Parts: sequence; structure tokens; C-alpha cells
Amino acid sequence: MLKTLLYLNEDLASSIALRFTDYLNRFVKLSLYVTHVEEVDDKEQAGTGWVRKTWQDGVESTGKQIVNRMLRTENISCPLAGRPKIFVGDREKEVEYEMRSGLYQLYIEGHMSTSGSSDFFELISSSMYTNSPCPLLVVKNLSISKKFALLCSDSVDPAPLVEKTMAVLGDSDFEFDIIFYKFNDGSELQILDKNEGGSVLQETESLLKTAGKAASEVHVLLGTPEQVGDNLKDYALIASTLPRRESMRMQVLANSLATVMLVRDK
Repeated sequence: MLKTLLYLNEDLASSIALRFTDYLNRFVKLSLYVTHVEEVDDKEQAGTGWVRKTWQDGVESTGKQIVNRMLRTENISCPLAGRPKIFVGDREKEVEYEMRSGLYQLYIEGHMSTSGSSDFFELISSSMYTNSPCPLLVVKNLSISKKFALLCSDSVDPAPLVEKTMAVLGDSDFEFDIIFYKFNDGSELQILDKNEGGSVLQETESLLKTAGKAASEVHVLLGTPEQVGDNLKDYALIASTLPRRESMRMQVLANSLATVMLVRDK
């Protein structure tokens, strides 16, 4: 089973993430833990000794109530592997520490899509994402599909993309495609033969073959990030290496309504 940490808030993004996690469990069995961080600033932190302990217990109690309400509301079928983990402090620091100390194999959180890509890039360029010890699943929509896609481009190192994606999804019941992205600002999206993908696409296929896997379909998509992102909306999720800059590939991921799985390339 895949040891998984799901972050919950009392909001729509977390509600969708919780339901998507339940759906994902049908394809790859999860050992699921949930967490929540009650963020406070220095002015809110009260006293020392028993005064501070009483204050912290009250804040943690609020966090437990939030998580329990979410779990009761969604009533998912995927069982929890342990009690919810509630922390008080800086969200990124607390979650990153828990990911490392808990030896998780996957982290999941919800993110509501917007018309721009800047908020998505701000999320994935945070310290928590760039230093994550495990793959990260950004749930943007509840896409009910039996397929996922590996997204590659000239800037992608095929080795970590294949190895780390297959470590999570390789034994799942998902089918998968390989999509190679090329930018073009033409009026229509073009779907090209895989031979147009060059050495990166060839290496991706070769690595999958070595791992005993084969993609159902392999395509080269030529278009704008908006056009390609829209084309990918019917996949359950899109797997990609973590973009290090505001590249065209990053904008494809930001513009896709499909859930995004990010793996580090180092």
C-alpha cells in the first residue's frame, strides 16, 4: 500500500481533494493519513508554561474539529491508517517536516484553478514543493477517468519522470498515454506523429519498455499552453517533473483542469 499524506482545510479545494483521493484508492491502494495545520502569527501565541500549553491545546482542538467535519461530510470509503495529524505553526514547515519524518510515498492537496498561472507557480515553487521527499498530487478537479498521461518536453529528464511516476502508479489499474508538448501560437491545436517528439520522447518510451510498461497512445501536441491544457482535461491526472521556472510546460499544467502529479528531477 502507498503511504499517503492528505492535507485538509475546511474549503472546497480540500473537499474535492478528499473525494479524488477516495477515487484514486480504487486504482492504487492507499495507506491514508490526513493532516491539518492551524497557522498562527507571533501575536497570537500566548504566554509560556501551562498558559501556552492550554492555548496550544485549544488551537489544536479547533484543527481537529475542522478535519472531523470534513471527514463526516464527505464520508469516503477509503479508511484512514491512523488518527488525523494536527499541527500548530507555519503550514509549509510543518507539512514538509511531517512528509520527511513520516516517510510518505505521496502527498496530496487541493488547489482551485484560476484564470491565471501565477498562483499555481507560486504554489509549486514553494519550499515545501521544491524540497519534497515524495511525489506531490495537486488536485484541481474531480476527473473521473481511467487514464493518466506522462507529460514531457525538451526540458524534461525522462529518467526521474518514468522512475518516480511508475513508483506511484506503475502497479495501478490506470492506463496511461505519453504526451510530448511543443509550443506553437497558431490558431488551432495540432496532434502530430510521435516521431516529431525527438530524443526525449524516444528515451521516455525506451525507459518504460525496460520497466515492462507500454503506453496506450503516444502523441505530440503542438499549440499554446491553454489549448494543450484544455486537451488534457479528460485525464484523471497528468504526471510531470516539477517545473523550476515559469516555462511553457508549467503553464500547460497550470491551465489543465486535470489533477497534476509532480515528481522531483533530482
